[in-house]
Amino acid sequence: MRLLHTLLCATVLSLCSITAAARQDDGPHARYVNGDIEARWLCDGKVVQKNLKQVNGTRIEPVCGFPAPIQITEDHPFASTTTIFQAKKIAAISDIHGQYQSLKTLLQAHGIIGGANAEQKTLGDNLDWRFGDGHLVIAGDIVDRGPQVTEALWLLYRLDAQAKAAGGRVHVLLGNHETMVMANDLRYVHPKYLGVAQELGLNYPELFDTTSVIGRWLRSKAMLVQINDSLFMHAGLHPDYSKLELSLSEINEQFRLSLGFSKADIKKQTHLSFLYGSNGPIWYRGYFKAPQLAAAEFEQLLQNLKVNRLVVGHTTMSGILSHYDGKLFSIDSDIKSGKLGEILLFEDGKWQRGTLLGEKLSIPASSLDAH
Repeated sequence: MRLLHTLLCATVLSLCSITAAARQDDGPHARYVNGDIEARWLCDGKVVQKNLKQVNGTRIEPVCGFPAPIQITEDHPFASTTTIFQAKKIAAISDIHGQYQSLKTLLQAHGIIGGANAEQKTLGDNLDWRFGDGHLVIAGDIVDRGPQVTEALWLLYRLDAQAKAAGGRVHVLLGNHETMVMANDLRYVHPKYLGVAQELGLNYPELFDTTSVIGRWLRSKAMLVQINDSLFMHAGLHPDYSKLELSLSEINEQFRLSLGFSKADIKKQTHLSFLYGSNGPIWYRGYFKAPQLAAAEFEQLLQNLKVNRLVVGHTTMSGILSHYDGKLFSIDSDIKSGKLGEILLFEDGKWQRGTLLGEKLSIPASSLDAH
């Protein structure tokens, strides 16, 4: 029997990985069901379920998985039309890819959230907002690849509400991996989550559909946001975007309305083909890879966008780097590896990069050796 199992695992490796992954802790996965909230966890391979009344401030206490209580303060059916903000303090991270521990470490090391609290041992570290009226930008790709996607999403969900209450903001921008998952493209999903979904009796994309608390929250988010004179997005924009004759808020709305569309449906509409294509804001790499956008073209792009700077992720570097004479910051600092990671910081009119150790360092110019 053991030999048979070994042979099966050798030939159907993904199935064995899913089975093993399903024994891990994960949750909560919360859904709107008949006016209530159904929260489910997978704890050591066993499903735990709680049904809660949906009221303002519905509270989900931790069971396993994410270690802190969660307040469901809003149903998020609509996206904000606001795309331009002003802030004295900014922090930005990109491409978390399920590396919750790295995300938490960066946020704690730079005072965005609290540190360890001895009085809250059962809830893990203090995960509450400490950034006041500052703005935190997450420039896409929270999901896929890594093993703690659920924890990363709930942390940001909590901070979103807490930041607003403190006069700040959390801007969660969608990346190509969020759009892929919503469209049932599961090439990069960690095996753990295929196992979790299977144990919960769901297909993985259903964890992010319109009945899911996290799914609705993600669907309320933007693709692009401007803070002060800087425009943030996941990947970038080719100058040809101007041919669409769409404002930033219109681009955000077109994405929101099309989330979950199949590739065939996207190809039927010219503007969606561009937005979801290799020159659009969730895939473009032309600032870093051949044929690289010329400096003059980049300057014209900034003029068309009416900003002085772009901040993008998506293309992995060894850390946060400066390009085009400081008018572009790349912030995909290889957090996905689970070993590296930096955070972009702006305060007192100065841009810096922050390390996992809490250091604040200058931002070096890039040699464009992306990998």
